[in-house]
Amino acid sequence: MNQTVAVTGATGFIGKYIIDNLLARGFHVRALTRTARAHVNDNLTWVRGSLEDTHSLSELVTGASAVVHCAGQVRGHKEEIFTRCNVDGSLRLMQAAKESGFCQRFLFISSLAARHPELSWYANSKHVAEQQLTAMADAIIRWAFFARQPCMVPAIKS
Repeated sequence: MNQTVAVTGATGFIGKYIIDNLLARGFHVRALTRTARAHVNDNLTWVRGSLEDTHSLSELVTGASAVVHCAGQVRGHKEEIFTRCNVDGSLRLMQAAKESGFCQRFLFISSLAARHPELSWYANSKHVAEQQLTAMADAIIRWAFFARQPCMVPAIKS
């Protein structure tokens, strides 16, 4: 299989399992990272950058037929921190994917918290991002929970 998938949030709890699954299925993966990463697989290319850097986002999505966007800000002490990453960064990524001319699918990993934007700055930022990406994203997935217990890993991986 020669298809390339771009992944954000690649080093996070969900992203690392998405990458493992894609690689196991023969996809080439281009993964966004803020820090340099070692070469571990010929089908995995790390792209150094962030959701705030349009150049790195363009590099990430070039040649990718799909984007899986699971990066997000989950902690912060100001509303602007959540907006900058979860809303503005998501829109920059979507724009880069559209402008690439390659991307055919865009999957946005959101949060069940988006159903109740009044709960927190995080919930509101996910809600706003969903509203702005709905017209462009192929799918939006709302995770109902995050379990860091080892017994939950097999369920999330599948």
